[in-house]
Amino acid sequence: MDYVFNVGLLIIGFLFLVKGADFFVASSSSIARKFNVSPLVIGLTLVAFGTSLPELAVSFIASLTVEPGATADIAMGNVIGSNIVNITLILGLTALAKPVKVSKTMHKKEFPYLILASVLILLLSLFFQSDTQIVWYEAIILLIAFIGYVYIMIKSGKNSDDQGEFKVLDMKKAIFLLILGLAGVTTGGYMVTEGASNLATSVLVSFFSMTETKAITLVGLSIVAVGTSLPEMVTSIVAARKGENEIAFGNLVGSNIFNILFILGLSGLFNPLGINGDVMIDTYIMLAVTVIAVLMAISKGVVTKKEGLLLTLIYVSYVIYIILRALSIL
Repeated sequence: MDYVFNVGLLIIGFLFLVKGADFFVASSSSIARKFNVSPLVIGLTLVAFGTSLPELAVSFIASLTVEPGATADIAMGNVIGSNIVNITLILGLTALAKPVKVSKTMHKKEFPYLILASVLILLLSLFFQSDTQIVWYEAIILLIAFIGYVYIMIKSGKNSDDQGEFKVLDMKKAIFLLILGLAGVTTGGYMVTEGASNLATSVLVSFFSMTETKAITLVGLSIVAVGTSLPEMVTSIVAARKGENEIAFGNLVGSNIFNILFILGLSGLFNPLGINGDVMIDTYIMLAVTVIAVLMAISKGVVTKKEGLLLTLIYVSYVIYIILRALSIL
């Protein structure tokens, strides 16, 4: 009975997250356009932030709900897992739907910052402490880097003549949807965190004899990571099908930067984020697949269907690996 309840909690929580993020993007974009904010800035900040709201809700709530003295392992696992999902499975499926062209402007700003963010979290995990945690002062470093990213995006947006196409909602409706969206992702984030944690404990620990740490890490890196990445998946695939290639890839790049710098930064301010051995390995994997995807994009200026298939197969191999690892087979 507990199993059915927790699965139901996960599914309903994911629905709240996805719909809440959708409301947030539509409303915040409309409000921003009312104040003549550049569409480029909206796309690289608000849309990326909106599709990353599920990760924010899950990781932030996980950091707030841990017991005193404990670390929020699921928060770190969720972000690292979501970034791997974004850059392999989602980019791969998007390219399979339609080859993703990449703007040369991304080579100078977004790609370097994406690599920088991935390297930064790895350095913080490895060298800046010996307690296998991301603590408050390390979280501040991430947030400072995030502020730098937003500044660069806003500065570049001021020089852009791109007008883009955003459906502008009535201000009252936009504010209502903004509040509704934030409420949705907050509620959904709590439900997913509780459902995932309970599922990891009640099923994986009891029936597969996993340690609680391995069970929570596996759930965070797989089920929760895919679930919270659903907005990115929908946004990128739809954008690619409509020929909006910069949105398709830019959304994923922006979301990954947000996930590392803002979500881990904000979550780490309140409680230490646990970095166990498995998550450390996955951080290396995240950096590796990020570099592979960036090289694909830079080399030909497009992520082809063959490369999309390769990225998808990399993700399938990764899932098999983390399952075998959690079962102590590897």
